[in-house]
Amino acid sequence: MSELLDFLITHEEAFKSRNRLASLYSDFRSQLNTNPDGYHANVAAWKKALADAARAGVIPATGNGHDLLNIRTGDELASALQHQQYGRPTCLPAVIHDAVSKKEMIPLKDFLASPTSIYKSSWVPSPWGVLQWGLRQIGVLGQPGFGDKLDVGNFVVLSNVEAAANELLKQMSSHTSAVDRILSRSEFLKRYADVLNPAAPLSSNDLNILLLHLARDKQEISYNAQTIKFKPENEPLPLPISQEDTAIAQLRDTIAKINAQISPLTEKVASADKAAREAVKGKQMIRAKAALRSKKLAESALAQRTDVALQLEGVYAKLQEAADQIEIVEAMKASAVALKGLNKRIGGVEGVSGVVDVLREEMATADDITNIINEAGEPVDEMEIDDEFEALERVEKEKREAEEAAKTAARLAELELLEKERREKEREKEIQKENEKENAKESKRIEEAKEEAQMSQSLARMSFVEEAEKDDAEKGKIATTA
Repeated sequence: MSELLDFLITHEEAFKSRNRLASLYSDFRSQLNTNPDGYHANVAAWKKALADAARAGVIPATGNGHDLLNIRTGDELASALQHQQYGRPTCLPAVIHDAVSKKEMIPLKDFLASPTSIYKSSWVPSPWGVLQWGLRQIGVLGQPGFGDKLDVGNFVVLSNVEAAANELLKQMSSHTSAVDRILSRSEFLKRYADVLNPAAPLSSNDLNILLLHLARDKQEISYNAQTIKFKPENEPLPLPISQEDTAIAQLRDTIAKINAQISPLTEKVASADKAAREAVKGKQMIRAKAALRSKKLAESALAQRTDVALQLEGVYAKLQEAADQIEIVEAMKASAVALKGLNKRIGGVEGVSGVVDVLREEMATADDITNIINEAGEPVDEMEIDDEFEALERVEKEKREAEEAAKTAARLAELELLEKERREKEREKEIQKENEKENAKESKRIEEAKEEAQMSQSLARMSFVEEAEKDDAEKGKIATTA
């Protein structure tokens, strides 16, 4: 089983079911008329599976690498999809045609050659993209005569391109400096090679597709053969690549190369030092001296590379500062132009002063008009107003008196109720005290009765003892006499 087929059976739900797998590998083109839902479901399953397989890097490609954004059709792809039981899928030409007609896949030549964005409604694939493979026999999908052979062609998977572009722009949004938005092609590929799949890096072909998509379709970058520049967030379109941009990109590459040389030199110094120590320990003087010479040369080279790296990083920091200052100055210029335009629209200080003067005059005129209108009205009888006012006062006074009387009555009733409750509580207290007194007297009588009973019992016991003692005495006397 090929890597591609193993991926589909393992990861794609539609390929895990045995019955569904048989349907996907069958010639389902006739279902376009008899069972349109089943036909479109199979086509959708194949399109998703091919896009996911390309993203995973398991689609066969020329050479050793794998394209993640492009699918190469032909006998090699059909062989990789061949199943031991169901053979090769016979409907792949129909699947690719459907994807191309819906702009889900785009012939690579058309994608690279199109002067306009693929998102424009007027954009359509060229006849090569639609007819060159599979439809050139009759040009009608699903009818008899549609070719079974999967012709060779390269097709850009638009969903994968968009996913890679969106993730790349998301990562790039954290770089706010103007200099950080300028990259060389090599640095761009190194930084964003795993943007779509950490386990499968983008190929050089993918890089060309992605750069063109970002520049032409999304208008997020400008680029040439060496340099790539992302547009600032506040700019509607990216600016062309300048000589300064190319110099910055080259400087970044140079710094990266020199930093890459420092680590091996550091390891070489450590290795030579270790070899020298071992040689001295083994009394191998010639070997020890050779190791020390190697160490000195490595240390010299390391010091030189370190100094150059520090100098270049200082230059880069200055470039970064200058570029940021340019953005600040440009923003200040734009703000000054905007403020000047707004001030011009309101006429400056003189214009505002004139508007305020006119407004004051018009407000005074409005007040004069109001006064004239009020004077032209009928005179008001002040006697009638006084009489009406007195009547309102009487009504209000009577209302207040009635409310106060009602409040007084309610208060008196409340006081009577409180007094009644107080008397009842005092009565209850008196009754409680009397009960307590009676209880105390009763307790006292009970205690006295208990004491009397105890006295009686004590006296009775004493009498009994005396009688017993008398009997014993008499018995003793009788015994003595006898």
